[in-house]
Amino acid sequence: MKKLMLLFIIFSVASIIKASNSYLKVLYIADSTIEKDGHLCLFVRENPSDSFSIFEHQIEGFTFENGYEYCILVEVQTKVDSSILNKNPTTSTVYTLSEIKSKHKTSSSFSSAKNFIPDSSKWTLYKLRLQDGTKTFTLQQAFILFDAQRNIISGNTDCNTFTADFSVDSNQIQIHNIIISKMTCKKHSIEKMFLQMLNNSTQYIIKKKLLYFYQQKKLLGIFIRKADI
Repeated sequence: MKKLMLLFIIFSVASIIKASNSYLKVLYIADSTIEKDGHLCLFVRENPSDSFSIFEHQIEGFTFENGYEYCILVEVQTKVDSSILNKNPTTSTVYTLSEIKSKHKTSSSFSSAKNFIPDSSKWTLYKLRLQDGTKTFTLQQAFILFDAQRNIISGNTDCNTFTADFSVDSNQIQIHNIIISKMTCKKHSIEKMFLQMLNNSTQYIIKKKLLYFYQQKKLLGIFIRKADI
């Protein structure tokens, strides 16, 4: 009976062992954070030429200081729960600081919360600059929606739906690889000018609930923020 009990204990312990593997990765961290779902998140990129994106993981052993850019080496450990009691194995990732390779103070913040495009934020077109000046629109169909996690923008031109890639760096923005549906537009559709605005935008500014798109110093369009989806 004791042998059976011992075998049962050994088998139970072995059944809950979690498999794991780890590797090292370099991360570049911007000099400010953003609040998301009640938590402060870092802006991170893996290569100096990439755009920063929100990093929602905690890095064990790392203390961020606002106003400083970092290059750090982290150990990334992936754990897989392979217990026989778990019919659907789960995977978790743990980031641990290995080394701070560089840290330097910046003259101005990369992106304050006031001028960062919030994830899943929806903006409805308010004004669009045409060849004869700036005209006000109240078209509920014309809007843009930002997916900051995947660096994708989507929306509606007032006629067709579209998706595109976007990247931001400070107040600079680039929208490219626009893919659009092929519905026939009405005679007075603003689709052509709307797409030109997206393609030509080089800068953006957010003031309260207004989003401004510029080409250098030329204002191209204004959007009003709607409730997050």
